[in-house]
Amino acid sequence: MKQFTLKTKVTLFFPLVITLLFACLFLLISSVLQQYIKKSVSDQQYQLVSLLAEDIDHTITLNSRILASVAGKITPDMMKDPSRALQYLTLQNEHQLSFDNGLFLFNASGRVVAELPLGLGRVGKDFSYREYFKQTVATRKPFVSDPYESSQQHRHPAIMFTAPIFDNSGTLTGVLGGSVDLNNSAFFGRLPNIKMGKTGYSFLFNSDRRIVLHPDTSRIMKYDIPPGSNVLLDRALAGFDGSGETVNSRGLRTLASFKHLKTKNWILGANYPLVEAYAPTNQIRYAVLMLLPFLSLALFWLMRRYLHKITDPVIKLTHHVKELSSKNGEDRIFQVQGGDEVETLGQAFNQLVCESDLQRSRLEADLEKHERADQQLHQQNEYLQALHETTLGLIKRLDVASVLQAIVVRSGRLVGTEHCFLYLVNSNGIEMSMVHQSGIYDSLIHHPVKRGQGISGRVWDAGEPIRVDDYSQWDGRLPDEDRNVLHAMAGVPLKVADEVIGVLGLAFIDKGIVFNDQQMELLAQFGELASLALENARLNEESQRELAEREKAEEHLRKLSVAVEQTPVSIVITDISGTIEYVNPYYTKVTGYSAEESLGQNPSILKTGETSSEEYRALWETILSGDKWHGEFHNRKKDGDLYWEQALIAPIRDNSYAITHFIAIKEDITERKQLEGQLRHAQKMDAIGQLAGGIAHDFNNILTAIVGYASILQLKLPDGSALKKNAEQIAATAERGATLTQGLLAFSRKQTSNPVVVDLNEIINRVHQLLLRLISEDIRLEINLAPQSLAIMADSGQLEQVLMNLATNARDAMSHGGSIVISTETIMLDNYFVLARGFGRPGRYALLTFSDSGDGMEADIVKHIFEPFYTTKELGKGTGLGLSIVYGIIKKHNGYILCHSTIGLGTIFQIYLPLLDLVPAAFEDTAQEKGEDAHGTDYILLAEDNETTRVFGKEILEEFGYSVIQAVDGEDALEKFKAGGTQISLVILDVIMPKMNGREVYDAMRTLDPHARILFCSGYPKDVVVSQGGLDEGMNYLAKPFTPKELLMKIREVLEHEQ
Repeated sequence: MKQFTLKTKVTLFFPLVITLLFACLFLLISSVLQQYIKKSVSDQQYQLVSLLAEDIDHTITLNSRILASVAGKITPDMMKDPSRALQYLTLQNEHQLSFDNGLFLFNASGRVVAELPLGLGRVGKDFSYREYFKQTVATRKPFVSDPYESSQQHRHPAIMFTAPIFDNSGTLTGVLGGSVDLNNSAFFGRLPNIKMGKTGYSFLFNSDRRIVLHPDTSRIMKYDIPPGSNVLLDRALAGFDGSGETVNSRGLRTLASFKHLKTKNWILGANYPLVEAYAPTNQIRYAVLMLLPFLSLALFWLMRRYLHKITDPVIKLTHHVKELSSKNGEDRIFQVQGGDEVETLGQAFNQLVCESDLQRSRLEADLEKHERADQQLHQQNEYLQALHETTLGLIKRLDVASVLQAIVVRSGRLVGTEHCFLYLVNSNGIEMSMVHQSGIYDSLIHHPVKRGQGISGRVWDAGEPIRVDDYSQWDGRLPDEDRNVLHAMAGVPLKVADEVIGVLGLAFIDKGIVFNDQQMELLAQFGELASLALENARLNEESQRELAEREKAEEHLRKLSVAVEQTPVSIVITDISGTIEYVNPYYTKVTGYSAEESLGQNPSILKTGETSSEEYRALWETILSGDKWHGEFHNRKKDGDLYWEQALIAPIRDNSYAITHFIAIKEDITERKQLEGQLRHAQKMDAIGQLAGGIAHDFNNILTAIVGYASILQLKLPDGSALKKNAEQIAATAERGATLTQGLLAFSRKQTSNPVVVDLNEIINRVHQLLLRLISEDIRLEINLAPQSLAIMADSGQLEQVLMNLATNARDAMSHGGSIVISTETIMLDNYFVLARGFGRPGRYALLTFSDSGDGMEADIVKHIFEPFYTTKELGKGTGLGLSIVYGIIKKHNGYILCHSTIGLGTIFQIYLPLLDLVPAAFEDTAQEKGEDAHGTDYILLAEDNETTRVFGKEILEEFGYSVIQAVDGEDALEKFKAGGTQISLVILDVIMPKMNGREVYDAMRTLDPHARILFCSGYPKDVVVSQGGLDEGMNYLAKPFTPKELLMKIREVLEHEQ
């Protein structure tokens, strides 16, 4: 096998190694560069996408507000008159740029009433099928649609902004729509044209992958990005905002960014092809790859030439030595040229040949001297090289921690030890503390040192380098015994402006090794360079900290400015004399004064005169003294409306703490004031209601006994007897008392509606006597009822409440007497009536007319009488809830109520209720015919804490054949149930009893006998007892007061049902 020469090996090896190192270095640099480009482009692209998303959100919000403002001025008359509506839309020309695809006015059924631009010919066309119309009607709020295909001739994709239109009563009368052409819009149309580089683009899509905007307009409104085709887009749909590499649905590798909009479930995306993004690094890589072969060849040629020049004399000398044994005389002398080490070697060789024995010792001495000098020179070169590398390494570092570590590590390398440490002077200037260490010093305990303590303190005090050849014998060593492992030590001061800022220490732990003069000189030079590097790093950190604090302060100021501009409270800044210098947008919104109108004025432009001069004087004294003032103002807006404000006024000071301005932060609390008043009314009504409910409950217990005993008398007295008539009168009076308690219970709770088929005339007759007691004696009540029965589906109690509320209002309106007329009749509402009134459905109705001859009301008051808490009565004489409750009850019964009033003539209420096609016999309760035989022989346990009710129940039941066991409270009932066992067929429990209530007794009895038959009784309605947990739905229940017949029929019903 052929052996390669050293020249050939070196010639091949070094160019190859250098080329590989260069290639690796280039790959590393290009990779770092590519990562930097990726991060830079990603950040810039995401910032651009975020700005575009904010711009889109702002445009959508602005367009919605514009459309809502335009819609808020559309009146019911415009909705009925297309020409007036078109005239109004034509006046909105300034909004044509925002809604370039047209403005459209739809009525409540979705038909076009008017449209702009003219000539589209779609007035009257039904668009109720459009999703934007459905959503607006359903939510009664403005809506922004997803893209749809415009029905106009161009068929472009468009989006629709909508705003609902309401009349004074809050009824939705129409919808105003503003359409934007996504292909040509001044705003949306330019978004897809925003480029990322040369070929990058932006696009907009919604949460169900439908394209909203795209440079390729054919993709708009399509679902052409299937799941999995773009991983980063799938993450964006899951909530991700940011940038990253991905492959889009068309297979193109891109750098993509995504940002969610705040106003819609849309996501803005941007794609930047990786080929374009990484083009700079790819071009550099290509150029270097092209140059690498030429670089390798050039290195190979240069190395070959250089080695040939160096090795040629050596090769000749080698041949001469090989042939020396065959040479004689002058031929043994080697002839050399060049004047370098090879010639010296040849001469020495010649002398060796001529005087081999005589000169051998001299030659060896010369060689030893030469080697020692060469070693010293080599060592000095290494020191200088290490010092150079250390200097460069320190200068490149800018953070203090890194510099401290580098000083310790590189100083040790400079002298060949790993045992190093670094002290820095503390801020107090009295002590030094260890900041970094290595080697043996990692295992030692370190304490702060003062001047003169140990080698570090000595160097600090002297300001000069110090070395110790044997630390264990040095009298200045520290007392720590664990430092006895140290042998030789050296300390070097670090100085800035001739002042020691720290001490660098090094040590050898092997005996026989000490720090020489050359090493100390190098360490001194290194200390100077290390001081400069440390000071440079400290200055850099300080500048970076100052820069960060400045940027933080600027960002804080920017956020504060944005917060002040956008805060939902009024902010006013004045000089110390009260002249306004700044107002925020919310101030102009609340007061109606623009910023231009307010600047230079005094806040007194809002005064109403209600705040006294003493209060203003106290305000100024407070803020001029440097304190904050809290209080409330009743101010006047520019349009004259009054409003309440809660204000905080505080001084603003300059750097010298002198007051230069005042700031007022004011919150509009008008609505809160109104709500507080409403809350006080509601709490008052709730307290009265609870009192009324308690009275009604106790009264029902009394009525139960009265009704019961009256019924017993009726059963036992003969027909025609005067006493029997008295008993009947007692029963009738008790029935009226029961009706009164039902009214009290209805007043004390949110009465649940229980509509059944009833006769309207019968309800009025039933409440007649109660109305007479409600109105004063100087008011005449006249009832004129229709001759036929008026069958309606209604809750009798609620209609009685309607009549009571109307009578109360009528009474208060006739302080000097008058008349009330209640009449009923049947009426047919036709289409003409519906069109004229604007409400209702054609059909047969019962018309209830309630009129009074009171003072009457103005038209403006009539418009508001059905609004909650609206009242014209004096403070404390009305809640403002009566007529709003009436309105709600009538609406709940699918009816309508109208009010007509004239000052000085009185007021008329007309109530329309749908009639049923029934005759009275069809809705009479025939249940009373069922089960005429109410006798029985069962054992009944009667638990009732009211003695009168309990005794009455016992007598009735025993009269009809039942055996009765009495219990006076819950515990008594449970004990007697346990004693009676299966002999007891039925238990009658009062819900509210001492010791154990009815429900607790029920649960205990059911535990003993799961099949026990139990009937509950109470003076409260069933739904109230159920809501309070006393009963479950489906449990047997009988409300007090009840007649003997109702009690007996309920007992038979429970016994037969359970069997």
